[in-house]
Amino acid sequence: MAVSAAAATSAPESAIGWDAKNGYLKCDGAIDGSIAWPSAPQAACIAMLMCANERALSAERHQRLIEQIRRVPGCGEP
Repeated sequence: MAVSAAAATSAPESAIGWDAKNGYLKCDGAIDGSIAWPSAPQAACIAMLMCANERALSAERHQRLIEQIRRVPGCGEP
């Protein structure tokens, strides 16, 4: 019984790693600024591009993500 209850409860966004299968769940918070992007530029770029490709975003959030991607040195367009 405890196993099924634990499986039904989702982990908070902050507990999910960017490299996790469900890392895309962090995208909204990162774009909005309540969750930090990875600190290394290359890791941040990978996470941002994953968000652009894996997460359905509103037009406004997508635009903010594009602006954030353009501030990361060497990170290309999604």
